[in-house]
Amino acid sequence: MTHQDFLRSLVDPKDRTPLTLSDDGKTLSSQAGTTYDVLEGGIINGLYPKDLLAEDAREQYLYDQAYLRYDRGVSWVFQTLNDSDEAATRQFMIGLMELKPGMTVLEVGAGTGKDSALIIDQVAPGGTAVLSDLSPNMLRLATEKLKSETVDIHFLLANGSYLPFADDTFDALFHFGGINTFSERKQAFEEITRVVKPGGKVVVGDESVAPWLRNRPTYATLLKANPLFRAEVPLEDVPANALDFKLHWIFGNAFYVMEYKVGAKAPEVLIDLPMPGKDFVDNWRVRAEASDREKAE
Repeated sequence: MTHQDFLRSLVDPKDRTPLTLSDDGKTLSSQAGTTYDVLEGGIINGLYPKDLLAEDAREQYLYDQAYLRYDRGVSWVFQTLNDSDEAATRQFMIGLMELKPGMTVLEVGAGTGKDSALIIDQVAPGGTAVLSDLSPNMLRLATEKLKSETVDIHFLLANGSYLPFADDTFDALFHFGGINTFSERKQAFEEITRVVKPGGKVVVGDESVAPWLRNRPTYATLLKANPLFRAEVPLEDVPANALDFKLHWIFGNAFYVMEYKVGAKAPEVLIDLPMPGKDFVDNWRVRAEASDREKAE
């Protein structure tokens, strides 16, 4: 996907109508007249809403301040978590997407590009990596670090709850390390699933100490020191068309990562399928209706 193809693939994150590139190449405009700037280095500012919700604005500010020390700090965190092997665990997470050369992948929350580099390696040659983040400073640092002669790389400022892409754009999507703080988390799950083709993989992870460890002394200290680790795995936000769902605990069981395939539609139970071997009507619907009658009596 060339840069021009990438620009043509973008839609208004508000209403998903096409965007038109200006003659000077500096802005993209929606049919409603909303404009999105093309920044230095070709980074697209696709953020919506323009005035972020309070929690998202706070996270953007914090990451913009911490971008130069972020990688060192994260590596220290992982070392404290049972001296976890950061490189091997990142390889494990990226491997869950089952990437192949030539694929088109979106990373939401690319940060400084640690995981992005692994994605780029796995879709080479001929693939496309679209790397988005909420923080301009983090994304600029990633543009300095990530280069490839065989993979098209595109950078985008975007809110994970409002992605500027049409349905079924990507072969896979990855996000690690921010979903728990999203102001509109359920909508973000809907968005990151919407833009992946049916059959494609979604991989998402963040902080959450495993339930069976929360009363252990050192983990209890961690929960007091950093409230992010108190987060629960957001299973209730996973879309109904998530298929083959799996949940993994990583980094000393203080982080989770979930994987699922995107289904063309949500699965259904065959509640009217007759039970074999019966000489009377029996199925799940009949049993449910009988249960309702018993409760009513």
